[in-house]
Amino acid sequence: MSYVDAIYNSDTDKIQLCERVDGKRVLIEHKPKYEFFYDDVRGAYKNIYGEPVTRITAKSKREFQREVAIHSAHKLYESDINVINKCLEEHYKDKDSPQLHTAFFDIETDFHPDKGFSSPSDPFNKVTAIAIYLDWTKQLICLAIPCAMLLSIPLGGSAKHINCLFQSK
Repeated sequence: MSYVDAIYNSDTDKIQLCERVDGKRVLIEHKPKYEFFYDDVRGAYKNIYGEPVTRITAKSKREFQREVAIHSAHKLYESDINVINKCLEEHYKDKDSPQLHTAFFDIETDFHPDKGFSSPSDPFNKVTAIAIYLDWTKQLICLAIPCAMLLSIPLGGSAKHINCLFQSK
């Protein structure tokens, strides 16, 4: 079990996580952990400098923000840490990193006899092909628009396009 992605949904006050389990994507939810610490000579916890601090926990984001405002006169610790990071630390601290699925893509454009190839800042030429390599399936998918010269070559039957799918071995 390893996480792939996580978002905080403020409407439901939940952290939605995407895990990869046995090659399948699984969606799960966690309640955010709202906590922070503040300097307190009677505190039961210690900060990284060995000084006593008190931990404050809250049940909701609104309550958390109220507690932070109440204790703002003190030096605060971990009040600015994202709840997603706290969730990942709590549930995935000693877990393996996920094998990320990455896709590499290439976009080809037509060539203009006077202007040459277009740049991303001035895309004046037509897109002629898009190639995408999916590393988790080891497939290269190429979507191409045939040029006018190729359109004059009969494809046979009612075919109007050619599908290409290359698979590395």
